[in-house]
Amino acid sequence: METANYKNIAIIKLSSHGDIIHTIPAFNFLRKRFPDSKISWIVEQSGSKLLKNFYGIDEVIVINLKIKGFLNKTKEFRKIIKKYKRKFDLIIDFQGLIKSAFLSYSLKGYSYGFDKQNLKEPFAKHFYNKSADYFDGNKHVIFKNMDLALFTSGSLNSDFEIYYPLKELQPAENLNNFIHENNLEKNKFIIVNIGGGWNTKVLEPDQFIFIINKLKTKFKTVILWGNINEKMVAEKISESTNTIITPFMEFDELILFIKYAAIVITSDTLALHIADMVKTPSVGIFGPTSPQRNGSLLEESVNVFKKLPCSFCYKKKCDKIDCLREIDINKVIKAVYDIYEKFKFN
Repeated sequence: METANYKNIAIIKLSSHGDIIHTIPAFNFLRKRFPDSKISWIVEQSGSKLLKNFYGIDEVIVINLKIKGFLNKTKEFRKIIKKYKRKFDLIIDFQGLIKSAFLSYSLKGYSYGFDKQNLKEPFAKHFYNKSADYFDGNKHVIFKNMDLALFTSGSLNSDFEIYYPLKELQPAENLNNFIHENNLEKNKFIIVNIGGGWNTKVLEPDQFIFIINKLKTKFKTVILWGNINEKMVAEKISESTNTIITPFMEFDELILFIKYAAIVITSDTLALHIADMVKTPSVGIFGPTSPQRNGSLLEESVNVFKKLPCSFCYKKKCDKIDCLREIDINKVIKAVYDIYEKFKFN
């Protein structure tokens, strides 16, 4: 089938939030490459809320494969297959898991996926009609996703733009009140994000306390959190440093808040990738994940890490986490000063 005949395209990227952000530039390329096609995005429920902030997606299809119980998962899977089977000419699996690959196979369209060596679960390769060529795993994941989009579209031109089709967002009353009540001027405050998804990505509270105490004499700092467990940690850090913490933020509020900041200090998590998207400089703190593969692409940003023999293992559990515990926290503080002095946020 010629690519020009693709009327209905499905993108499969179920989660996580940061990974969804990393897939948006590839989607944007496909949107421009196939302007007359209907493009649907299959995603988990929480990811669908994030996707609402971008234009160009014709349909967001929510699938709940994180539901408990094998029988419930099976019912959910069958529900989606029954509704969308043979509806897509082209299916692109950016997730790279067995479940996402099997979903692409079951939908009965022509399916594409990553090369076996680039898959999180290599067996997924057997469910694709065609796999992309091997992509250097040391390169940034945004380029990996774009490479699959280029391969799928049949494009011979490797030139592309990293662009996020973000809708024009307006601050809600909740965010406006928080900003005004705490005298947060745009480009004049620093966000310290204490969350990270994996425990192996997150500094100890004492490390955050040290960072904030060193910075607050010169900078207005705000502590950001994302879930109830992180909120409890944030409250302890706030109490020790006399630093304000944010309220819970929906995705649109979070995007705007990070856009308003001068600098974001964060681990390899959603806040880092949003900062890149809205061009807010970041100080990325890396433990088990690679800054080369997941870090900021902004010239202004700085990645801080401790190189060890076991570095960049991508493990969610570790007894020692020396890659984080041995980070020189003074490098984080110096990075903030260097960014601020070099780019003069006025």
